[in-house]
Order: sequence, then C-alpha cells, then structure tokens
Amino acid sequence: MILSQPTLGALRQVGWWALGRRRRFRVVGPSMEPTLHHGEFVLVDPARPPVPGELALAHHPDDADLLVVKRVAAITPDRAWVVASDNPAAGTDSRQWGPLAPDAVIGRVALVLDRPGARLDPPPPPADPPTRAALARWLRR
Repeated sequence: MILSQPTLGALRQVGWWALGRRRRFRVVGPSMEPTLHHGEFVLVDPARPPVPGELALAHHPDDADLLVVKRVAAITPDRAWVVASDNPAAGTDSRQWGPLAPDAVIGRVALVLDRPGARLDPPPPPADPPTRAALARWLRR
C-alpha cells in the first residue's frame, strides 16, 4: 500500500493525538464556514503557535472558559493576536474585541476531521496575506 504525503501527515497528527500531544475540539456554530462546519472536530497542536493565515484555538476575551477557532490575520509588534472569522456575518472577532492577549492563543489547528472522515490537511491560508493598511481598514469596520 502506498500512502500519499497528506495521508501520512494526517496519520501523524492522529498518532500525536493518541499520545496526548494534540487536543481534540468540536466546532460549534457557523463563524468559520466555509472552512469549518458545525459539528466537525479539529486537532490542535499546543506546542506550535500559529502564524498569520493559519487557524488558531483561543480563549474568548470576554469569557476565558469559552474557546473559539479563528484565522490569525496578524500578530502585532507587542505579540497580540489579530483574529478573523471566515464568515464575518456569523461571528465576532478582533473587529469587535480588538487583538487577543499573547497568552490567549492555545495553539494551531493541525488537522480538521469531518463528520464522515478526515480531511487530510489543515485548510489552506488565504492567497494573499493582508497588508498593514488593509488590516487597519478591516479593524475599523
């Protein structure tokens, strides 16, 4: 049997989860559609912080017990996280909260698990990362 690189990557992430080095969370709500759908599971790597364009699991700024998955739009010079919903009409993000504190981010989404099976890679980042001017306009919305 020959396995593709994405399949091997997914199996590696599941192996890390089985060893306790990844954490599994269920997605609730539509704020990250079409990337993530209600009911899907994600595996989070707490040892590797996300970079702009990747998905992150973080504590909600108004309720530390509530966890949210958002896309990292930018990291400010003081290491705060600017995060965005992929479906801004259905969720809140840094436009409402401002940047998240440096310790609010738990880790990077390493793998997305569909209900029927596993997607083999995390969702791709947006094609063009935002410029500082575009990010400033986005935050003023």
